[in-house]
Order: sequence, then structure tokens, then C-alpha cells
Amino acid sequence: MLGLLPNALVAVAASERADYAAAVPAKQLITHPDLPSLMAIRNWLADTIQEDCLVQVDDDLACIRPMIGKQRAVKCPERIAAVIENSQVVSRDLGINVFCWSRSPNTAISHPELLPVRFVQPISSSFGIRGAARRRRFDEQLVGRADLDFTMQTLLEDRIVYADMRWYFDHGRIFAGKGGNVGLVGSEAFAQTTAELYRRWDRFLGRNKKRMPWFKSAAGSSSPMSIKVKRMNPLAR
Repeated sequence: MLGLLPNALVAVAASERADYAAAVPAKQLITHPDLPSLMAIRNWLADTIQEDCLVQVDDDLACIRPMIGKQRAVKCPERIAAVIENSQVVSRDLGINVFCWSRSPNTAISHPELLPVRFVQPISSSFGIRGAARRRRFDEQLVGRADLDFTMQTLLEDRIVYADMRWYFDHGRIFAGKGGNVGLVGSEAFAQTTAELYRRWDRFLGRNKKRMPWFKSAAGSSSPMSIKVKRMNPLAR
């Protein structure tokens, strides 16, 4: 990660504690059992961390970028923490249980100048959960795409996700880095998960058959899945 966010906890497997002890202050380093997947770790964190709001940021975050104006990389931990806290406060005040930020640096797609906040977007490598979402589970059987299933459950139960499109959290290309689920998500299991998500959510997921070179999985280039849930009156566009 680019630097330790103020007061953030770094969660690592118990077997890896010694590798991090020299770089992370003891009060900010916590260990979890050696769990089989990232989703199992997410569930463990939700069960273990008792604060009202739990924000999870994967350790491959390189920077955040403003999507309105000049897209200069922001790497200052204090400024990044302020952006996270702003979304947490807005979500708390509005009674929203899940929040996140833009997943694309392409403003021609997201149009943040017109829609600075969206209410439908998949969560991914950086997001926060609070309220009733603290009890919502990630399905550990959905290899590689359980975050999308969690998003769909949120849209079903909470109706909306708060997505601040003014900021892009840059984790690089999906499944293109090291660690996490990379190397653990096989092509067959990934395909089975994709099929199961289509079975569960049917017409509410877009079926893009094109293979996208920027979207990497264990099988190479793969097709992204889109959410087809409307939460905005067409007259508001």
C-alpha cells in the first residue's frame, strides 16, 4: 500500500505477522486465522471489528484521483483518510449502509461532472459498510466475484449504494497484481461463479460477451458484468 492511513488497522494472517511487524506499529497490526479466501477474511473482519462503520481497503491501493478537474494522484494518507471519512459521514447522516467510490478513471463513462453521486455501482477493492450491512455476509463459495453478489444483496435489501464518483481509488487492473485472490482464482471456478451469479440475479445483470483486455482473471482477459438496476427517475437525467 502507498502508506499507512491514520489509525487504520492492518489485518494479516497470523503466519505473516513477523513479516509486517517491522513496518507496522503494533497497535495497528491485527492478525486473522489463516483463512482460505479474501471473502472469508472480509467475513472475519465484519465479525471481529465492532465499530459501527468498517472500511476495507485492499493493500494494492496506489493512490486516489479526483475525477473533476485535474486528475493528479493523491498519495497523502491524511487526505485519503479525509475522503473516506467524508463518505462515511454522508452515509451515516443519510442512513445508507454501503458506500464506495468510482471504479473507473474514464470520466467519459462515469460523467462525474453530471452525476457526482451514483446509487448503483458494484463495490470492489475499497468500500465501507455500516448499519444493517454489518450483518450481511459475503458468499465464500462465489470464487472471484462475491463482491458483486454482496452488491446485489445490498441493492435488494437497502435499495441503494452510495458511490462518490468524484474520486477514483486506483488499485490497478483487476486480478493483475500480486497477492489477495490472484493465483487462487482458477478459470473453471471463475466461470462457475459467473454462471451462478447469472442464475441468482438473472435479468438484473448485463451479459457482456466481449472479452476485455483490461479486465484480467486467472483465465486471462475476461468479460466484466454490469448491473441493470435502475434507481434514478429518467426525468432526473
